[in-house]
Formats: sequence, structure tokens, C-alpha cells
Amino acid sequence: MVKKKDKRGIIGIIFLFIILFSILILGFIAAIVVGVIDFGSDTITPIMEDLGVVGDTNLSTAATYTFGVADTFVQALPWLVAFAYVLALIFSIIFALSYNYNPNPAFIGVYIGLILLLIIGSIIISNAYEDIYNGDDEIASRLQSNSAMSYLIIYSPMILTIIAFITGIYLFSGRQSEGGQV
Repeated sequence: MVKKKDKRGIIGIIFLFIILFSILILGFIAAIVVGVIDFGSDTITPIMEDLGVVGDTNLSTAATYTFGVADTFVQALPWLVAFAYVLALIFSIIFALSYNYNPNPAFIGVYIGLILLLIIGSIIISNAYEDIYNGDDEIASRLQSNSAMSYLIIYSPMILTIIAFITGIYLFSGRQSEGGQV
């Protein structure tokens, strides 16, 4: 029997870092979008609910049934986005742990280099978010009220570094179930 060589190389490691950085960027975008939608909903809903009666139609009641329900959903969006962000981070760990791949120890240097790039990228995104967060406009107040997602993005360099090191230790330590008999 001819043993098949594993020719995947470093692509699994690169996928892990692409996934982690994509999660961070999507979390940043989602937090800003939720802040904008929250501001829009808080502005539009009271106006629509005060329309009154036009002809035979009570527009205030209709607006309460439509815009009131939509506003309730919009008020829950910050927690839903934070929950989805945490699930995405957990998925990235599960992806790395379930990837049936034991990389060559020569790739540890590349892995550490990718960790450094991830840290630098997350510091840049965290600082950009913090600049918006510390403002005094409406979006900043919405981000400040979204405490869970703000915490996750502001402390993302630490969180992503911990995730990268844990998965790196698991990837490069070798599988206990694989291995020869002594």
C-alpha cells in the first residue's frame, strides 16, 4: 500500500486567521449598523405613532402594530449581534480543533507571524471603534449603550490572541489519538 502524503501545507492555518479577522471586521460593521438602525428607529417610531386619524383609518394604531413591533426588535438587536459574535468566535475555535490536520512544526514561525498580524489588525480596528465610541454624537451614545459588543471589540486584541494561542497549542502539540505505539 502506498501511503498518501498530506499536501495541505499551511492553508488550514491561513483559513483560521482569515476567519478570525473576518469575524472582527463583521462585528465592527454590525455594531455600527445596529447603532445607526437604533438611532433611526428611535427617531422614526414616535413620529409614525403620532400620525393620528386620516379618513377612516387610524394611522397611529397601524403604526403601533408595525413600527412598535419593529422598534422592539431593533432594541433587541445589540444583544442578538453580541450573541452572534460570541458564537462566531466559538465556531472559529471549533473549526480549528475539528480540522483534522497536524501541521509541520516548521510552520510555527509562520503561525506566530500570523498571530502578530492578527494582533496589529485587531489593535487598529479596536482603536477605530474606540474613537467612535468615545465621541459625543448619537452613534457614540448608541455604541456606549451596547456594552457587550463594545467590550468584545475594544478588548478584541486580547480575546483574539488568546483564541489564536489556544488553537496554536492544540494544532502544534499533536493529537493524542494519532501517534504510534511504543
